[in-house]
Amino acid sequence: MDDRYGRRPQASRNRITLLAVVGVAALFAATTIVFAWSRSGAQVSVSVGAYLVISDDRTSVTFSVDKPDGITVSCRVIAKDRPGTVVGSQDVTLPAAGTQVSRTVELRTRGRAVMGTVDSCVVVPG
Repeated sequence: MDDRYGRRPQASRNRITLLAVVGVAALFAATTIVFAWSRSGAQVSVSVGAYLVISDDRTSVTFSVDKPDGITVSCRVIAKDRPGTVVGSQDVTLPAAGTQVSRTVELRTRGRAVMGTVDSCVVVPG
């Protein structure tokens, strides 16, 4: 009668359920591993203390970076004009020594900036 109405034996349903549970568990484990791996890198935080628009073609930015000792960090410092266009940028490499490093960077700009900030900081490999 089961063959006539297309029913499958109970063992096949159990196998499908087991495969589904194993698949979901494997997906969960892979997601957890990828998330943990992406968060395991050196933690770097930056804070901008001040910026000063010096003239139509110069802006200075003062910032501090907290990082693990022994890690070299590269930060991109930018200046933006009123519409938000980047009018100046400079990459600054901070030394491995120390856990807190402060810098003042003077940027040359293509026009008058209205703000200066740190766009990003990344750990330099090596």
